[in-house]
Amino acid sequence: MSKLSEAEKRMRSINARFLAYLEKHRIYELFHDIATQLIIKKPDNHLVFMKQYIHLAAKRLDVPKIILIAPPRFDRVALAKILQEELGVRPLTLKDLRKACAIEDNICHCEESEDLALAMRQILESGTLHECGWLLVDLPRSKREARVFQRLGILPTHAIQLIIPNDSDNWEHICAGANCCQTCNPANPARKSEEKRYLKKLRELREAYANCLIEVEVGIRTVDELGRDCAILAKTKKHSEALSPFRIALIGSRGSGCTTLAKSLAERFSLIHIDYDYVAEQACLQQNPLGEKLRSLENKCRGRLKSEIKMQIVEKHISGYECLKSGWVLTGYPKSVEDFKLLDLSPTPPNRVIFVEVNGDVCRGRLLNRRYNIVTGSKHDMSTKTYVGTDNCKLGLHPKDYRLIIERDLQEYEENVADMMEYAGESAVKIDGNEEEKIVREKVEACLMRPAPNPQLRVPTLPPEIDPMDIEFDPDDEPDSSVFDDIRAPEPTYTFI
Repeated sequence: MSKLSEAEKRMRSINARFLAYLEKHRIYELFHDIATQLIIKKPDNHLVFMKQYIHLAAKRLDVPKIILIAPPRFDRVALAKILQEELGVRPLTLKDLRKACAIEDNICHCEESEDLALAMRQILESGTLHECGWLLVDLPRSKREARVFQRLGILPTHAIQLIIPNDSDNWEHICAGANCCQTCNPANPARKSEEKRYLKKLRELREAYANCLIEVEVGIRTVDELGRDCAILAKTKKHSEALSPFRIALIGSRGSGCTTLAKSLAERFSLIHIDYDYVAEQACLQQNPLGEKLRSLENKCRGRLKSEIKMQIVEKHISGYECLKSGWVLTGYPKSVEDFKLLDLSPTPPNRVIFVEVNGDVCRGRLLNRRYNIVTGSKHDMSTKTYVGTDNCKLGLHPKDYRLIIERDLQEYEENVADMMEYAGESAVKIDGNEEEKIVREKVEACLMRPAPNPQLRVPTLPPEIDPMDIEFDPDDEPDSSVFDDIRAPEPTYTFI
């Protein structure tokens, strides 16, 4: 029995370690990219192909490859120049590819799709765009042409579709040239025919690039403002969520409804709900070294434990087998920036951080009007008369719901929430919790359905720099592989898109 217990502990540690490693270094995306290139290229020696391809993999994962979809009236070239300045990408237009493969401008695009795709592949295989990325302005022009590009391995990371308002007065400042004012007239037959062709093309391209499509509303922004906003979206990396369960940190003050919301999420997504206050009380009662330590500190700290001690309580649960397998939603923790940083340093940090913002007076009113049935444990809100039909003598006030304790907890949260939000930055989502419970729950579920933000947006600490002079030579180290170049057959050399 003891051997099984040790094996289980070892397996839990391994699971936590490799799961965090795979997510941190984006291994899922790396192997997906390698598999995609193998299918496209079909090399004779797949092992050599993968070995050579990995040298480019680190750069390829972060290089933007963009397809710009915009109405013909829109000045796409001007926007492409802004994106070139912001991202360093190289814009490629239809004229550029026609010039590269010597295609006449008046040829039917149905016949030239293969030639354009081949010209694009030759440019990419030359290696000039491996580090900067590319931006296709006028291409592809149809779903068929998009499939031709995809078959040759020309795959974008972002397909940006610009949505313009119906009122042409709002965006005349970013029209494509002075002659556009004539075609902007809604009564112009040429405009109607042009819009009809564009809508057909748009439906086809949206279907072809549905997995990387981003919709951007133009509004009343200038082309410079629009370009900067599009650049921010292009810098956002889409991380693979394969085999990665939800690990949610639900942060809010007492009375914000986080506990009720967490129970709903746990049921909806089959997660493990971890409430810090509850697990801390249970840990204090257990007969183990952690429990003894908590009991000895209980009187000294007056309920305020150090961040390291609190993290030990939390990590014991989030590293458990069920949490690693199913995922978890954590409430009541972190309570400060120090707690947050320690949580990020754990083997399995949260991949979703959600702040539930509720007015302090609303939280205070919810807590002061809350009563519990001392027999059944049911919760009742005195302000909404939900206790009608209940024996009032059985309703009592929870020890944590005394006004003095409520004020202390709310003040502690207000002192720390701004710093936690600043530390979380763009990796966190803020939800208005003042609305009805159903609406708040739907907003949180909608956030979970969207791609996870980049986990590297929160960096708790930097790894120490290693001085090369501190590295000692070990005679058992493997020799440089170049010494074998003269005694083995040369490997085939592959070109990559």
